[in-house]
Amino acid sequence: MTTTLQKTIQVALAIPFADSLTYLVDDAISIQNIHIGARVVVPFRNKTLVGIVVSLNNPQYLKNLKPLIKVLDAEAFIPKDMMIFMQQVHNYYLSPLGEVLFCGIPKWFKNPSNPQLPKELWWQVSKDLSKKELGQLLKSDKQLRIYHYLQENGPLQSRFMTHIEKGSASHCRALYKKGLLLQSDLCFVDAHPPKDPDFILTPDQNTALQTISQNAGFACHLLDGITGSGKTEVYIRLVKALVNANKQALILVPEIGLTPQLFHEFAKRIHGRVAVLHSGLTAVARARAWQKAKSGDIDVIVATRSGIFTPFTNLAIIIVDEEHDLSFKQQDGFRYSARDLAVMRAKMLNIPVILGSATPSLESFNNAKTGKYQWLKLRERTNKQALPGISILDVRKHKMQQGLSSQVLQQIETEINNGNQALVFLNRRGWSPKLSCQDCGWVAECDECDTYLTYHKHIHRLRCHHCERLYAIPEFCPECGSQKIETMGVGTEKIQHGLEKIKDIRVIRVDRDTVKTPIQWQQTIDEIKTGIPCVMVGTQMLSKGHDFPNLTLVVIVNVDNSFYSLDFRATEHLSQLMIQVSGRAGRKHKTGKVVIQTQCPHHEFFKLLLGKSYQDYAAHELQQRQDMGFPPASYMAIIRGRCKNEKTLNDFFEYILSATTENPTVSIMGPIPAPMYKKMGLFQMQLIFNGNNRQSLHSTLKQVIALLRNNKICNNIIWSLDLDPIVLS
Repeated sequence: MTTTLQKTIQVALAIPFADSLTYLVDDAISIQNIHIGARVVVPFRNKTLVGIVVSLNNPQYLKNLKPLIKVLDAEAFIPKDMMIFMQQVHNYYLSPLGEVLFCGIPKWFKNPSNPQLPKELWWQVSKDLSKKELGQLLKSDKQLRIYHYLQENGPLQSRFMTHIEKGSASHCRALYKKGLLLQSDLCFVDAHPPKDPDFILTPDQNTALQTISQNAGFACHLLDGITGSGKTEVYIRLVKALVNANKQALILVPEIGLTPQLFHEFAKRIHGRVAVLHSGLTAVARARAWQKAKSGDIDVIVATRSGIFTPFTNLAIIIVDEEHDLSFKQQDGFRYSARDLAVMRAKMLNIPVILGSATPSLESFNNAKTGKYQWLKLRERTNKQALPGISILDVRKHKMQQGLSSQVLQQIETEINNGNQALVFLNRRGWSPKLSCQDCGWVAECDECDTYLTYHKHIHRLRCHHCERLYAIPEFCPECGSQKIETMGVGTEKIQHGLEKIKDIRVIRVDRDTVKTPIQWQQTIDEIKTGIPCVMVGTQMLSKGHDFPNLTLVVIVNVDNSFYSLDFRATEHLSQLMIQVSGRAGRKHKTGKVVIQTQCPHHEFFKLLLGKSYQDYAAHELQQRQDMGFPPASYMAIIRGRCKNEKTLNDFFEYILSATTENPTVSIMGPIPAPMYKKMGLFQMQLIFNGNNRQSLHSTLKQVIALLRNNKICNNIIWSLDLDPIVLS
């Protein structure tokens, strides 16, 4: 029997154990019509999947190949430059190529049965009018409310307009006929004409702007600016000049909650099409924004982490705002750093990249210190106000009322009576983090996770914050039968309850229990920004990037846990969080102050950070890392494993250790239990690799991956590789 030459292609699928699979192209499909980067439909086991063509093979003598089912694209769906970039990403992170490619593709395009993108209707204001001008044009209160909402918050999808006003469709059409609203199929704004503020740049801002503008080629600029120093203004002026030259810009922010603010800042200042891209949009809206950027029909994209994979026709700058933020690192699936990929992509495209922060990561701080990055410093607030004064309050010497000292409560009351706002920051939601027996010491724990249960008073249940399982409150201690069961510690819910006892004080709690959707988030922020005297009680959702002009007092509760953490980055993350939260105060023309409640007032951390500056703290911490041989003085990776059976998990890691060739420049720690040994019913362990140089670390990791790929030892094990981890959990 004669075997004939077969036409085949390599297809990458979103699967964890292979970079690509070979598929047969039968005579019904012309291989000339298949392009690298195009989507195809292929059989995989008992289902059909969308894959990406990564190569066209020379004819081969092969048997038992599955045939390609369908070609979805007449040309490359992922452009050539993005395919090159994705290959670089794959080579660096050592993740399967298919997982890398599909990480950046909107969900809509991954479904083989999805038709062309359906139309969506978005409304936005066509012009900014004053109240007086509006009063002359509009007599309908409902139309006024709709106009004001869109003027303040930007575009909104038609189907969500009923959240503002019932029967909004007819009112929007009426406003459209009057020329006051625009309609489009995409969430974007095009300012006509753009509004420019009448203030002059500070000398530091001007230096930064001129330095970055002088060279259109690749350079990584660390824009190291204290809170309120005007980093956003530098971003806007840079992007505006590029958009005027018919070029595109990508701005990355760490969280969805920050996209509206930055989106509006750019939209009202830039004569171009500004759009957002994040997971809070509908599948269709995300797909359309991605497609419009790819075709060049969008000038500026404000996006969260995965926006780094958006294709552009003429991308000229990438900006990463709050570059230190942990949210830029993907913590499951394909674990990438959007910040690091921004630098990689900018280098490939030969364009500038800006990393902005008031508290740079130690990696960026080190790169700037050694001259690898251009270090641009903004050391003056644009409002000429001094940074808020910070005081340490020793809670051991003060009477406490539901988590706050009597002195702090008096300060809060004074600020509210003076017409100001206060913020109480506690990165712990719920009422109390523990429920304990006062007789025998029993503490309520999750059955599925190695952690204590948090008491949530509004639902009168115990909740695990890792698997979200709910438990009833026991009447008797399950260990000794005692009825002396009490809550211990404080969360945001308990602090809110305590503050509400103060007469005539408005308390706004902002955490994942009270704010669950982007619309709820925006409504909450809008209420705070009206300037009404109030106390905000919140988790780190409130710590980043927001500008509250009337906020004069910040209280930070319970920072001490970080001093006892096993993670060598714990105090770095704490310092960044404290400074970011503190920076919310005194941002306009009012003086701000910060109070930190602690049981460790004499800790070296406070002396370094508050007695000097973040730069002094960072330099000290960097020296300690170098002495210990930890990143950024070395290069780290973690292989994590999860399994229902402890022995199976231990055997998995022992196999890796026994089969891995020793490398004198790479140390291996473990296997050790993860900080949370059991989570969602699975035991967790990890191996920590620490290398003197990146090449030797990669060499060792490649060997481990080759050992594990398609190996039966991995059966029943969920394992992952985390290169450049930012947390050790």
